[in-house]
Formats: sequence, structure tokens, C-alpha cells
Amino acid sequence: MTDRLVKGFREFKKAYYSDSNSLMPKLVQEGQHPEYFIISCIDSRSNPGHVFNAQPGAFLGHRSMGAIVRPYRLGNALAAALQFAIKHMDIKKIIVLGHTQCGAINALCKHLDDVEISSFIEIAQQALDKAESYSKTDEDVSQNTEKEAVLLGVENLKTYPSVQEALDNGDIIIKAWLFDMLNGELLEYDYNQNEFVVSIYYEKTLCQKEAM
Repeated sequence: MTDRLVKGFREFKKAYYSDSNSLMPKLVQEGQHPEYFIISCIDSRSNPGHVFNAQPGAFLGHRSMGAIVRPYRLGNALAAALQFAIKHMDIKKIIVLGHTQCGAINALCKHLDDVEISSFIEIAQQALDKAESYSKTDEDVSQNTEKEAVLLGVENLKTYPSVQEALDNGDIIIKAWLFDMLNGELLEYDYNQNEFVVSIYYEKTLCQKEAM
């Protein structure tokens, strides 16, 4: 039952351990220097390692249902991870990465009767309330809650002491991104337009490839 995982590991080993100059031995011997801290959903289809085709060592990550970020409280896993990333790894970019067709957000919208799950996803109730205030259909509510939950996550990040200090010092930026799973697009929230648009970074990459 684990054959596919073992096969995947063999391919991973071949790609990153082929000789002494391979990437993984270098990362182990010389240390890691990730550029990003990515907060993403636990959904198996939206793993940022796959979405960004990232090599080992590219980013630190934290995953939660719906990519939901709870307000700060001492001792939670995200608080410790952010402290490590910012204070000890000198991370300069944090990305809250939500995605479309999110089961956790759908469960929030439908008021799932499962206290173990609902007690966590209800952290994003404010996002649902806001989406309901301007959405016309149930489908609109779900889609807009996915977006509002990412934006709420960004705001909740600012309650973490390590993040707020870094923001005050101009040492870090936070991005609100949404992965459109159905259409294969990367959206970023534009605070000037007050909406999610195709990421400028993604557009630049596409233009560079087309120019080639």
C-alpha cells in the first residue's frame, strides 16, 4: 500500500542525492537558507512544494485546514514556527496561500456538525460573515469566503509579536495569494484594486517564457 511512496522516494533520491555535489548533501552540510514562509492548506491538491515546483530548501511551511491563521496565542505551533523563521532564519517574505474549491471553507459555509473540525475552522467566521454581506448566491459566498479567509489570515498574522516587530522594522512583507485549482492560476490580492488578480510575478514569468 505504500509502494507509490517508496517509488517517489527513489525518484527523489535519484534527483537530489546522485553524487556529493547534489543539492541535499549540500543543504545538510552547508545549512538551509529558505526565502519564504508559506502558510497553506492541508489539501493534498494544493501542496506548495508541487504548486511552485520548488526544490528542497526553498521555503519553510506551515499547513492548516483552509490555510486558516488563528490570532496569536503563546505556545501554538504557528507562533513557534514564525519565531524560528523570522528570528533565526531571517525570512523576509510570508505568503498566506489559500486555494479554490477548499473543503475546509465549504465546511465553514455549511456549518459542518463536527466539533473537532468546526472548533478550528470557525476561526474564519469573520471571513464568512463578510462574504455573506455582499455575495448574491451560495456559490458566491463560498468563493468569496475563500478569498476573505486569506485576507483575514494576513491580518491575524499581525497579532504575532515576531511578525509585528519585523513589519514595524520593515524587515518583512506578507503576501495574500490564492491558487485557482480548477484553472491553474495564481492570484494575488492587490490592495490598490481591492481584489485578487493574476499575480504580477506569475505574469512576468509567462512573459519571459513567451519571449524566449
